[in-house]
Amino acid sequence: MAKQNQNEFRPDQVGKSLLSRLYPTKLQRQAIKKWLFYALVLLVISIVQDVIMSRVRLFGATTDLLPCAIFCLCILLGTEDGSVFSLMASLLYLFSGTSPGNFAVPLIVFLAVLVNIFRQSFLRQGFGTTVLCTAGCMVLYELLIFFIGAVFGWTPWSRMIGFLLTAVYSMAAVPVLYPLYLAIGKMGGQTWKE
Repeated sequence: MAKQNQNEFRPDQVGKSLLSRLYPTKLQRQAIKKWLFYALVLLVISIVQDVIMSRVRLFGATTDLLPCAIFCLCILLGTEDGSVFSLMASLLYLFSGTSPGNFAVPLIVFLAVLVNIFRQSFLRQGFGTTVLCTAGCMVLYELLIFFIGAVFGWTPWSRMIGFLLTAVYSMAAVPVLYPLYLAIGKMGGQTWKE
């Protein structure tokens, strides 16, 4: 009997820290990798926008690639993940210094969530609906940015066409981003939904 009691109780091993016991599972590591790749794509898009595309003007307008990339990914992620992602990405967009102002954060989050709810309620997920919803978000975003700038006197009313052209030019990135986002999205498995 005494031998049985000695084998039942095993004291904890001494010398291991609490951090050594935190082992993420394979699925968790893949999910972390997926979000790091999404962040890397947005970082590259931000650099391309600021270094190259901001210098290219066609009919007085340029591209606005980062909000377009945020909207496209939010629509692919769905309402729950997309709303959290749009908040984090728009805050990083604001802190990068390239956003038009503080009002860009609630504007991006509101439009992403609103259009995402519309897409999930009435449309099937696919390339065409993603392009359509991203285009709707970009046009609304650029128009609202224009109206805010025009009301406060930051831009003249005659620049409205330039803002619409910016939305159209930015949409050229969606056919490149869509397959890239789908490939990255396959990392980490799919979340279970009721």
